[in-house]
Amino acid sequence: MQELLIEKIRTDGGVQSRERISDDYVMELAELIKAGKKLPPIDVYSDGTEIWAADGFHRILAHIKADKRTVRCNVHKGTKADAMWASCAANQEHGLRRTNADKRHAVEMALKINGGKSDRAIADHVGVSDPFVSGLRRQVLTVSTCERVGRDGKTYRVPPPPSYAPSTLLSASEGRPMGGERTERTQRQGIEGEKRPSPQPSPLEGEGEERKRKAPPPPPAMRPVKKDRLDEVGQVIPDHLERLFDRAGEVQALLSKISGIRGVLRTAQEEGDVLYGDVNWQSVEAALQTAYSDLKATIPHAVCPWCHGTLTDHCKGCGKRGVVGQFRWDTTVPREMKP
Repeated sequence: MQELLIEKIRTDGGVQSRERISDDYVMELAELIKAGKKLPPIDVYSDGTEIWAADGFHRILAHIKADKRTVRCNVHKGTKADAMWASCAANQEHGLRRTNADKRHAVEMALKINGGKSDRAIADHVGVSDPFVSGLRRQVLTVSTCERVGRDGKTYRVPPPPSYAPSTLLSASEGRPMGGERTERTQRQGIEGEKRPSPQPSPLEGEGEERKRKAPPPPPAMRPVKKDRLDEVGQVIPDHLERLFDRAGEVQALLSKISGIRGVLRTAQEEGDVLYGDVNWQSVEAALQTAYSDLKATIPHAVCPWCHGTLTDHCKGCGKRGVVGQFRWDTTVPREMKP
């Protein structure tokens, strides 16, 4: 076990298996740390260049909230992929209870990392059921044939997962196959070689009814897979920093107000408005320009390349914000640290 600087531990790049961070749990852990309680060490993987967190993301943020600059770690040799695979198995028996969304995200990660493993092997690793993995595999992986590695370490060739037409899926409202009779008849015709003419519409039926009959059933509702959000330079934004990027509009609103003030004063100066007769135009214009530039520089442009968004007070590059503005990115960040 080692004490590592938090700023050296990378939590970005999609290594976290939880869908999102719980701010309430972070605050709860931070209070325990301030009270002198030592939390269990986190697991990290080091490839000699980078150190990747595999679990303990809430604990890392809690240490930052408690104004700690280091955290206890169990350091393992491995790559980012090793950290991601270990992260998929984290928090099964300890820590904040995983939600169904967390489990889903962990399985999706596991399939992308080790899609060649069997449903049973991935289910055992993540701590979910085989059908849960099988259902997600059809959404995450699209392959014609598959080779799976079983728990015994042997490779088995298996057929591709079945794909179901919308007409065979269960209706959410009725709990029965939609269009099941038509599907069964179509399958029987394919087997027996029957060729039956398509039913002709009744003369009494309107064109609208005919179009309704021919229209395909609507596709089943699918839950969109959460994609990594990127900053302005293409880096993945950690979940706990997304809100900061979302608040850029607040700064833009202030900039618009300053621009409005400048416009009013310039008009007053040009028209010789006596109400503003004692205004030092040059001084006011300089002050407004400084305020505009300073505020604009605070708009999040990129995740801090020094601390990678860990919000540590030890990082002088971002001032504990976890992000840098465009001016600092263009003028301060070394070229070799830019993607």
